[in-house]
Amino acid sequence: MNLTKYYLEENFFIKLIDFPAIYNIKTDELYSINKKALEILKEAQQSGFAPSEEIDSELREFLNFCLNEGIFKVTPTKRRNPLLKQSPIPSLRYLELQITKRCNLKCKHCFVGQSKPIDLPFEKIKRVLTDFEELQGLRVLITGGEPLLHPEFDKINDFIKDIALRKILFTNGTLIDERLLSKLNVHELQISLDGMKQGHEALRGSGTFEKTLSAIKKAKDFNFDVSVATVIHKENLNEFEELEALIKDLNVREWIVDALSIKGNLDQNKMLWVLPEIAGKIMSKYGFTLNEHPKVEKYGCGAHLLCILANGEATFCSLYDNESLGSVDEGLESLWRRKNQFLIETLECYRINCPFLKECRGGCRFRATTLSNQLDAPDLFKCYQFGRLLS
Repeated sequence: MNLTKYYLEENFFIKLIDFPAIYNIKTDELYSINKKALEILKEAQQSGFAPSEEIDSELREFLNFCLNEGIFKVTPTKRRNPLLKQSPIPSLRYLELQITKRCNLKCKHCFVGQSKPIDLPFEKIKRVLTDFEELQGLRVLITGGEPLLHPEFDKINDFIKDIALRKILFTNGTLIDERLLSKLNVHELQISLDGMKQGHEALRGSGTFEKTLSAIKKAKDFNFDVSVATVIHKENLNEFEELEALIKDLNVREWIVDALSIKGNLDQNKMLWVLPEIAGKIMSKYGFTLNEHPKVEKYGCGAHLLCILANGEATFCSLYDNESLGSVDEGLESLWRRKNQFLIETLECYRINCPFLKECRGGCRFRATTLSNQLDAPDLFKCYQFGRLLS
């Protein structure tokens, strides 16, 4: 008789999203599971799963898979067991949490605009994250401004330590040091590196390149996952080959290369903006990301994303900061159900039967609308990136 008891490892959490799943907050891996696996995992999460009868080949295969993937342990684990309830569909998986509008830089391209002493209060952050966890959320993207400048960042950092979410800090990197890294309770840092020294500092100011590079290296030394975000602008167009070599040498998790939207500070610095036919070609050649989580097929961009701004207002994403869905005081689920999704079948891309639609999903709606004044228009940056249009 088998006496082994199986326990869910502390980084794995059951998520009842658009499909039953088990999620690793440390690696961002999401596994789809069937009903039988769900019941076993629920038992393993609560008090441990002990097979009550002879283990058949199917169950043995499942147990071995879970052990090999690190999902199960055979010793009890101190862990958080959040509420399990079915999420709305489509599910809210990614929360862009802008905790402050304060920033220590004056980046010429920043869509958030000028630094302002506006902070999302700690108690509201706690409520939002508790709601998000109950809604079966996956990743919280902690943004600003520069999020490290929130007056109560230490309290926020303490609170997020044990929540059942993957925590990603978006930062310019200039405030990162060993003291902060030694106590930081996130899984990943996404650090902006917008070119080599000349290109990066053309946007972010003198002295920022070396500080940013140092932050990436230090975060890696402290065993954080590190991703790098790069925007395409007039001053870094000839730097991508050299930048790619640097990024590969840094051995980061992901390198996100994207085009700029004319908004915020870029409104006064439009000379930095790059045409779709040029930027799209760069997007097709540079950057790398890991496999994305499965999406609900009928929805376009932002299908699983909501943004909470530093003023407590919810929006489709941070680019739509002037189109409020309501206040966080109304509760996250209420705000999510109020969000209007972009349906792929309403887009011009669908009507012309674009061969890249499944992968592109119509691109960024804000960027497409900015260029054409039409909500259903293609995102031309993506058209050039995928080769539907040729420069």
